[in-house]
Amino acid sequence: MARNINAEEKLEGFISKLALLGYRTREVRKKPQIYSINGEPVNIRCRGKSRGTADGRRFWYSIAFSVLQEVSWVIYITTESDYFVMLPSNFLNSLKDLMYPDRRNTEIGVFDIDWDSLEIVLRQGERISINEYYHNLLEPECYPRF
Repeated sequence: MARNINAEEKLEGFISKLALLGYRTREVRKKPQIYSINGEPVNIRCRGKSRGTADGRRFWYSIAFSVLQEVSWVIYITTESDYFVMLPSNFLNSLKDLMYPDRRNTEIGVFDIDWDSLEIVLRQGERISINEYYHNLLEPECYPRF
């Protein structure tokens, strides 16, 4: 069973590992968490826990639509700091009308990432594969390219 670490530890581990691998990382802003990675603006999101469902482990995420205008990529760290999906901001922007609405803010979209099937789960139960956006920091062929 994977160790459950909190979101802050995941983020710190992720940033440290990127630096060790030679990526140039710099925090640009804390809220929302925007980093410059090799000169590319990136929003990094993570959760401490997943929830089990009948069809797999799901991570709940949200995105402020305004952030999509500021960054090239949105990284969602999943089970541990080495495993993540790196979604182009224009991909997420194209899905914003399919996301669950946030109860408090209409400028935020909500969705799940089904980690076991590598799919984004949207309103109405629509599922879209995000397998091509999977990366990890353990295997050089899976390292992200910025």
